[in-house]
Amino acid sequence: MGFLVSTIRVMIVDDNAFLRETVAGMLREIGFREIYQAGDGNDALRQLPIANPGLIICDVEMKPMNGLDFVDSLRKHSWTGAKDIPVIFLTGHSVAPIVKAAAKLGAAAYMVKPVNKKQLHARVMTVLENALSGGG
Repeated sequence: MGFLVSTIRVMIVDDNAFLRETVAGMLREIGFREIYQAGDGNDALRQLPIANPGLIICDVEMKPMNGLDFVDSLRKHSWTGAKDIPVIFLTGHSVAPIVKAAAKLGAAAYMVKPVNKKQLHARVMTVLENALSGGG
């Protein structure tokens, strides 16, 4: 592992405040220190330049801007580096069309809720190792 998780900023985008706090707690236990939270895609885009995340964990179903639309906007955003931020989709659905849409947008990974710390830790580490080695 060529990085320290404590140096990587994470943004959690989910309209469920309890879920955001739960995931943030798991991330803190893993060793992340700077964790930003957004209630939907619009909120996340507003926070992007301030948060400067190295990883985004994003729900798919949110209103008014859902996760797929958020990541589409993120990839087109003028903010430097926005198109390269690895995104892990976290959702209650594993239906093929959503998975395909997430993959088309360049999602680094896809996790079905509920998620536990062990799963989250493994997925986050794999995604960050791939991103930082240029593989994802």
